[in-house]
Amino acid sequence: MYDLEQLNLHLSTRRDIALRFWDSSSFNGEESPEDDAYFSYFEKQCRFARQNDDQDHPICTQANILDITQRLKAGDDRGEIVKCIISKVQGEQATYREHVEYAIDLTVCLWLMVHVNNARRGFTGLTPMPWPGGSLSSAVVAHFQHELILTNSIKLEKIFHACNIERIADVRIQWTSNLVDHLRFIEDGKRPILNIFHHTTFLYHHKTNTIFPPGLISETLQTIALLLPMHNLACKKWYLAQHARHSLDPLAITCGQLKLEERQVAHFKYWHDRLVIIKQYFDESQPRTIKQWWYDDRKRVQWFWVAIVLVVCTILFGIIQCFEGGWQIWKAYHP
Repeated sequence: MYDLEQLNLHLSTRRDIALRFWDSSSFNGEESPEDDAYFSYFEKQCRFARQNDDQDHPICTQANILDITQRLKAGDDRGEIVKCIISKVQGEQATYREHVEYAIDLTVCLWLMVHVNNARRGFTGLTPMPWPGGSLSSAVVAHFQHELILTNSIKLEKIFHACNIERIADVRIQWTSNLVDHLRFIEDGKRPILNIFHHTTFLYHHKTNTIFPPGLISETLQTIALLLPMHNLACKKWYLAQHARHSLDPLAITCGQLKLEERQVAHFKYWHDRLVIIKQYFDESQPRTIKQWWYDDRKRVQWFWVAIVLVVCTILFGIIQCFEGGWQIWKAYHP
């Protein structure tokens, strides 16, 4: 399984993956922290696949994964790929169909970081992209291209970034390796969850991949720049701590910082509705703890006048106490 018996992946295997998956010659065969997040994901997927594969006649082999990848790039539909891989299996072919289907889904997970069908059996919380048949390209386009439903006019101010979403709105940031779950907002539990796809290096590798709808990869990078502005020192410090804790892609905090015209929600096509939902929740949230009040700069004018009122009240109470103390002293000497 991609020499999976020798995980961690050897550098030569990493280079082979880069060349075959991304047609990328930029991988120089040296250890790179930018690539570590993706290859860590790759190894995790392969370890799990090894547990689910047929032990006597493995289907998720290096040769099959590469073969499936090339067929997906060529536009072969799912049924054709299943027949081709099954024809290579020795023995009773019908018994291996489930493993072949799984190998195809696994290949999509490794190549596109899009989880389809049952590729993550035993894992919960991930949204799969349906792909019952036909070409993978048509399934990807059908999933990501949809009519805009939410038309609310909202502003994406500079204060709207992942760090503030967590510390002001008390939303838990969950870093996902499933592109389908990017910006997915979950409000079912006690504390809301916001999923953010952090594999920026992977996105750069796929900027010219035509299997994704036009502009999807670039727009995804823009949403990362929106939520992780590289020139915001507080957000950068927060992300570096997240990176150290969760082994995230270090390039996610280097995507740039959107200008005013780039932060207009109308400029977002694929992630528009999810951004609207997140921003609405952020705007409607009210700080409940002293820490949240401290970080909340959304209503500076309001907090300014609140502070003025508090200062005035403090002065008045002080004056009243002074008069009261003086009165008590006078009464003590003039009973």
